[in-house]
Amino acid sequence: MPAPAMMKAALLTAYNAPIEIREVPRPVPKSNEVLVKIEASGVCFTDVHIWKGEHAAPNPLPLIMGHEGVGRVVEVGSPGGRLRVGGRVGIGYVHSACGHCRECQSGGENYCADFYATGYSTPGCFAEYVVLRQDWANVIPEGIEPTDAAPLMCAGAAAYASFLKTGVRAGETVAIFGLGGLGQYCVQIAKLAGARVIAVDLSPHKLTTAKGLGADVGVIADADAGRRIKELGGADGCVNFAPVAATWPMMLQACNPRSRIVMTGVPAQELAFYAHEVIAPGLTVIGSSASNRQEMRELLKLAAAGQIKGVIDRRPFSQINEAIADLIAGRVEGRIVLDLS
Repeated sequence: MPAPAMMKAALLTAYNAPIEIREVPRPVPKSNEVLVKIEASGVCFTDVHIWKGEHAAPNPLPLIMGHEGVGRVVEVGSPGGRLRVGGRVGIGYVHSACGHCRECQSGGENYCADFYATGYSTPGCFAEYVVLRQDWANVIPEGIEPTDAAPLMCAGAAAYASFLKTGVRAGETVAIFGLGGLGQYCVQIAKLAGARVIAVDLSPHKLTTAKGLGADVGVIADADAGRRIKELGGADGCVNFAPVAATWPMMLQACNPRSRIVMTGVPAQELAFYAHEVIAPGLTVIGSSASNRQEMRELLKLAAAGQIKGVIDRRPFSQINEAIADLIAGRVEGRIVLDLS
């Protein structure tokens, strides 16, 4: 049965204004593209940044946001390709990249200067249908439910890529700051790698959840957090998923010499430090955004084996505005996933 000519989509029509669910024309796949009927779509804090205008879209509004989509291929653009109708695929933040620059050819395609982002520079997954380039489709292994797979497309993949950048090895200690969805995934990934995990958050409830996922120690994210982590032996690597600047001095104090600090959360404030705080202990500070396709494949294998599981808050598509509001207010424990099945 052919897909309908129109579809429901959640449109950002103005920044800081309610998202509107409307009927809009359904996209048509071109060569090397597929049309995907969305079953589940995760809501990410990046969507909040876009909604607020802090990360304003490069094109005029309206915009269909969303970059954690999972669904079935319902149409393949001529002349075909590797994907077939009926296959389940995931749509992540990276819509496409140039494919021929230094970054693309060395595992850094998510840092390509010609990078296009799903739900930001191209229409995203807060809709019944989305068009996806075949080369960037993430094939979802059997055994993962759509609502479990959707947050892996960004949150899980970003957590996986961030942990790898710490360089932390088995037996070493990683401190994970911010125990929302990304932090929860990172705890599990770090434990699979054999690391000792110190979970850091303002919420005692989130620290309890993190311990249930494998964290060895929980530390409240207050002014003494860095000192307490040092008393526990210090961190050989830190990952920050909290979108606040307050974690920055904590990490500088918590780090052992020659540790790596990986910045994934995006604070709105500027970060400040004295040069000696980084130079004297030989620290490395690394930015991490999204993931490359190989990292995504490795993560999906772990999820298919049941080794990584998200804390999922499932909601109907109609509650997208409530989902955005709850993210802003910090009322979400794990990841919100909208059900479009």
